[in-house]
Amino acid sequence: MPDAQLPRRTARFLVGIAVLVLGLVVAVLAVVLFRQMDRPAPGPTPAAAVSCAPPVAPPTTHPTFTAPPDVSVAAGSQWTATVRTTCGDLGLVLETERAPRSVASFVTLARAGYWTDSGCHRLTSRQAPTAFLQCGDPTGRSTAEPGYDLPLENVPADRTYRVGDVGLARGDGFPGTAGEFFVVHHDFTAPADGPAYSVIGHVTSGQEVVQHVASGGGEDTRPDGPPFESISVLSVDVRRR
Repeated sequence: MPDAQLPRRTARFLVGIAVLVLGLVVAVLAVVLFRQMDRPAPGPTPAAAVSCAPPVAPPTTHPTFTAPPDVSVAAGSQWTATVRTTCGDLGLVLETERAPRSVASFVTLARAGYWTDSGCHRLTSRQAPTAFLQCGDPTGRSTAEPGYDLPLENVPADRTYRVGDVGLARGDGFPGTAGEFFVVHHDFTAPADGPAYSVIGHVTSGQEVVQHVASGGGEDTRPDGPPFESISVLSVDVRRR
């Protein structure tokens, strides 16, 4: 008679094989999962490296005007600007509605080539009450003026300026300065006994250029003076959006 135990033995054998295979699969999956969990999480994508070309010689002359540009120069349009520098380009969007006089001035000076080959002569750091890179003086010594002043516009209610804000500089006596502009590299609040500044726009691309210059600090470790990493503005182009 055929052995009745044979089918049962075969079934048990097959079940054993299946359990063994399943166990191997689970073990392999566990090893893969463990390795994935043990792998360090990917970090943020590093910013593109910034390198600066040597600064250019400042111009011997610059355009001057007898009166501020009319607000109609920029009214009714949205404007963008590209500031080309020896360390890379900055893309800006200008706040025409909130700072119409200031934007009209910026557009006029850009079109006139006022900032061509001008240096960024001032960097203020965290040890100073402000934190910005200041550009826009054709002489590179903060002695040039386009021939007119501007009233304050679009001043933050809390006097706090954020990274990427673009503003118009002012002198020690707080006159309205039209020619020089700055880009904020670290949030700061203007002291109550110091000047406030008109915000004319914001950086939309290229903020890493400003951060690179700011990270190098000022010459002789000064909190308010020329940046150690020299940078020149080659040109400023403005366009209607």
